[in-house]
Amino acid sequence: MNRYAVIDLGSNTFHLLISDVNNQGILSEVYRQRSFTFLSDGGIDSIQEHRIVHGLKVLESFKQEINHHKPIQLRVIGTAVLRSASNRMEFIRPAEKILGVPIEIIDGNTEADYIYKGITISKELNQDQHLIMDVGGGSTEFILIQDGKKIIAESFKLGVGVLHAMFHKNDPIQPAEIEAISLFIQETLSPFLDQIRKIRIKSLVGASGSFEILESMRMRNVSTSKVSEVRLQEFDALYDKIITSCEAERLKMPGLPKERVQLILVGMILKKVVLDLFKPQIILVSPYSLKEGILREMV
Repeated sequence: MNRYAVIDLGSNTFHLLISDVNNQGILSEVYRQRSFTFLSDGGIDSIQEHRIVHGLKVLESFKQEINHHKPIQLRVIGTAVLRSASNRMEFIRPAEKILGVPIEIIDGNTEADYIYKGITISKELNQDQHLIMDVGGGSTEFILIQDGKKIIAESFKLGVGVLHAMFHKNDPIQPAEIEAISLFIQETLSPFLDQIRKIRIKSLVGASGSFEILESMRMRNVSTSKVSEVRLQEFDALYDKIITSCEAERLKMPGLPKERVQLILVGMILKKVVLDLFKPQIILVSPYSLKEGILREMV
């Protein structure tokens, strides 16, 4: 049994995953930690100084856990905001010093590939056509799979941090803002839609915390090992509830973490547009994503 660790430096959230792997390549989770850092607050062109400070403090706590659990290998992956921010080295240099390993800055296509490798750990996705969607702070990845094989994978600058900075100015959000966000998403995804328009998609497979909310707000436990289902009618009910709310009301909503109160509006609009464009039969929420894909490659 060998022990591996992965840190995913997302644009909104940092993740640490430590797992044991047996001789058959089966992952057994040892430790998991998620911390909201919001590096993409205000957009991905520059990281605000206080967000850098907070992010580095999070990495110090991650390093303590790594030292405690003693993995044989650690990989650290940086995504959208660390690809794009003009001042990214102000974070990357001290972060590498804290962790003692280099940070691998991956492009959107590589990110999508890792997400694909992680999500397809779930055997129920090895049949039919599924559209994987991973919503981040700086980018959103889409991967079309058929019978478990990747057909098309693309990354778009449609992260919730980006959309929020561009469009969301009022609370409650106004109809004109919803329309502007929806049109921008549709225009951005139009070439991708043209490629797969004739393919009948069985499910939209959501990875990351943006989709876990669909479970937690229905007062269901979020699984770390099983795919769960969300009916389209259930999504529509949640969408209507959230999209008409103000921040004070969202803070009181059961199952909605306070860290997601600000960005959930644009995240729900993004999901709603995707559902309307690609017309899947159901939504699936995957417990696996980029971190698990990297672990599969490591072992």
